[in-house]
Amino acid sequence: MTLLEKMVHLSGLEVKDDNNPNGDIEIHYIGLRPGEKLFEELLISDNVSETEHPLIMRAEENFIEYQELQATLLEMEAAIDNCDHRYFEAVIG
Repeated sequence: MTLLEKMVHLSGLEVKDDNNPNGDIEIHYIGLRPGEKLFEELLISDNVSETEHPLIMRAEENFIEYQELQATLLEMEAAIDNCDHRYFEAVIG
């Protein structure tokens, strides 16, 4: 039983198919549409390490320190309050 079939049954309905022509919901498999993905990439880079669980990996990503982030956010807030578009042009490049 697929996830979709389980969801139909949990809704109190029945799947309409060859075995049950009087069912409530007919399922048509259409495949992936343009832009849809079957799997989601959760890691930005290939820099990962193993954990105790064989199916769980740990991302080793670079990050900004909280104090630096907080200071940058305060600068951005001040630039917004002062309508300083040059600040953002310089940041974005």
